[in-house]
Amino acid sequence: MAESPVDQLLAKLEKASFIDDEASINRDYEPWILEPLIPFQSVTILDGLGGSGKSWFAMDLCYSIGLGQSFLGIFPVKRQGPVMYFTAEEVPEIFIKRIDMLRKYYPANKNFIWTSLLHEEFDGVNYSLCVEYRGTIIPSPFYDALEKRISKVKPVLVVLDSLINFFGLDENSSKEARDFMEFLRRLTRRHKTSFLLLHHQSKEGMRNQADDVISFRGSGVFREQSRSRLVYKNIKLEDGVIARKVILEKNNYYSKIKEMIPEDGLYLKFEGGIHIYDRNFAEYAKAKEEEKKTKGKKKENKSNGRGNVRAVL
Repeated sequence: MAESPVDQLLAKLEKASFIDDEASINRDYEPWILEPLIPFQSVTILDGLGGSGKSWFAMDLCYSIGLGQSFLGIFPVKRQGPVMYFTAEEVPEIFIKRIDMLRKYYPANKNFIWTSLLHEEFDGVNYSLCVEYRGTIIPSPFYDALEKRISKVKPVLVVLDSLINFFGLDENSSKEARDFMEFLRRLTRRHKTSFLLLHHQSKEGMRNQADDVISFRGSGVFREQSRSRLVYKNIKLEDGVIARKVILEKNNYYSKIKEMIPEDGLYLKFEGGIHIYDRNFAEYAKAKEEEKKTKGKKKENKSNGRGNVRAVL
């Protein structure tokens, strides 16, 4: 007689339950791919405005992971290995130009495997990872194909650029977002891989956020169920001078290196397709941004004051 679903679950509970420290589990497990930005066997979100440079940042750190080189000369790669990058934003002819620019700074990287879903091979293909069928959210044929591809390549990281193209449902639905995130976690468990989701932030949300990290477009489930969230912004310092600001808004794993990222963000230069950390530039960028914020507050206070006078009169 076949076991009932309850008996099957009971058997799993018994196998995965341990007494105190008697578990025969690997104590040397490495929780990081790129410490402290990308945890292993987890989902990380990188979000910011469309066109802000998120894809450049993602490709930059992917090359570091594939080659085993520390990122920015600061953050160590703890798990070097293949990275699968899926773009639904760029045709192959444009994406290869990005790679050509990166190759001016990086050696050949056999661990960077990229796919443009705008390639002619995918004409008419729905590459959403989940679909609705009779009121239930289920994995799509593309999800099944992706799983087989992951099984073959064995990547440490899979990048989806951008999230909305692979989600394909109502991004404001908590239930649909929860199902989608569970499908991704299923892949991380089965294949010991990780996901980096690039997410387009809304201009209105970014404009309204006072501390750089409040806003999140779509269901908050995406953010809540990710293990790490990076916010990427362009900061105009003066005419012709722009800093790229990276904020580690959320990270559920402990890391001493995390202390190297200031709470108000890491200011970077962006030159020729790569990001560069320069301490003097970072200090200058922070001072200029604080100066702009102070001026903005003074203008706002003056405007409010005039409004109050009119109201009294």
